[in-house]
Amino acid sequence: MNMLAQLPASLWNDETAAHLLNRARFGATPAEIESARKKGLVAMVRELVDVRADAGNVPPPAWAKPRNIRAARMAIKAAKERGENFRETARQFRVMEGDEILDLRRWWLERMMNSPAPLLEKMTLFWHGHFATSVQKVKDGYWMWLQNDTLRRNALGNFATLVKAISRDPAMMIYLDLQQNREAHPNENWARELMELFTVGIGNYSEDDIRAAARAFTGYRIDMTTQQFRFARMEQDLGTKKFMGHTGPLNGDNVIDILVRQPACSRFISRKLWRFFVEDEPSQEIVDAIASRIRAHNFEMRPALREIFSSAEFYSDRAMGTQIKSPLQYIVQTSKLLETQLPSPIVVQNAMRQMGQILFAPPNVKGWDGGKDWITTSTLLFRYNFANYLISGDAMLPAGQAARAKPQDAGFRRSVQRRQFAEQIKRDPIDVSKFVPDPLRDKPHQLVELLSGRFFRTRLAEKETNTFVQFLESRKPDTSDATMRELVHLMMSTPKFQLA
Repeated sequence: MNMLAQLPASLWNDETAAHLLNRARFGATPAEIESARKKGLVAMVRELVDVRADAGNVPPPAWAKPRNIRAARMAIKAAKERGENFRETARQFRVMEGDEILDLRRWWLERMMNSPAPLLEKMTLFWHGHFATSVQKVKDGYWMWLQNDTLRRNALGNFATLVKAISRDPAMMIYLDLQQNREAHPNENWARELMELFTVGIGNYSEDDIRAAARAFTGYRIDMTTQQFRFARMEQDLGTKKFMGHTGPLNGDNVIDILVRQPACSRFISRKLWRFFVEDEPSQEIVDAIASRIRAHNFEMRPALREIFSSAEFYSDRAMGTQIKSPLQYIVQTSKLLETQLPSPIVVQNAMRQMGQILFAPPNVKGWDGGKDWITTSTLLFRYNFANYLISGDAMLPAGQAARAKPQDAGFRRSVQRRQFAEQIKRDPIDVSKFVPDPLRDKPHQLVELLSGRFFRTRLAEKETNTFVQFLESRKPDTSDATMRELVHLMMSTPKFQLA
């Protein structure tokens, strides 16, 4: 049985087109869904996957330039030794770091919202969760942007090439202490996570493999005057190493090549891809089928994704309309459906924290668990409040105690100090006339059917439809914009809207 058999053309319709755009992009408007349906499955998948070669060349934020960190640190140290007010200089440096990470979050969210290559951004987010790295430890916006750029340039390319690039990524090197790895005193953090979380998974390596890999990755350093990777050849361990049945003076790239050739690696990546794009609990059969195709394509992601998005399994009843939207999917997709702009960076940053997915600050090296963990009583309540804020501009509830208790990176510490906070959270109500036609305002059944197609894409149960119709009936003869906005908020304050 071919687990990745293509979806029959007869089953390509508005619902399957919407499903593809929800999962491979950050959602779509009814007009975009209609356009995708008309193009056909093959053409739409090709458009998503076969992006232009220069699509990864995304202009960075204006501030994202390397600086001489060593010189800055030495200047602060010298000021301290001279008895000068070095604390103010250090404070200004921290303020700058906070401004940069806040702006970096804005920059990437706008890419998700407006990129002409949306799958490239979705895959960049996938790899961000896979190679999880947090600014809380890295403490530098440029290094976080640089890693993001590396992920984007390799997002649809070769997996082995990406892993090698990440092994030389300064943010990852700091996060997993790779730059502290010495021949005399090996640091095993990177070597362990490389196997456990990035390539083959638990149970597919030994402690001896970790020790040998740590030796292989000696000599990896960061030039603090340019913020770039450098290889210190004289600090490399050139001795013989035994790693997964291979013996010799192995280096880091040799270790990665050996890991990628392990059957466990393709299965590990295929499971994560299916969980991210399709369903939380993939069967072993589908994992093995995707792993086989990944190996057949020599770990090139583009053809593997093309087969996934074209397969009937991707559009099965188990998959369609069953995935809980991640907080980032929720923020971007909701803004798209409301045909409105993203809120201010401070508001979005707070929303990410409250809902449990902060860009550039995953909870740990495992990344985000996702799935059902996205929804708790507090995060669901915040989603409803956030939807109301997007729709009507009404102030949201303050951060809960749990959210305030979490450690904060520089982006949050800086934003708390801003006196303009009240001004920045102001928001005008949305223009509902963009998707609520005047002739349908006094026709509850027809209006609910129209808006249900926009916000849910799948047919509602009669009870759900009646709830919305009865709301409109109770407001007659009021068909004002305010009433329409209340209806939209009612629709978004449902469990069904949390699913993609």
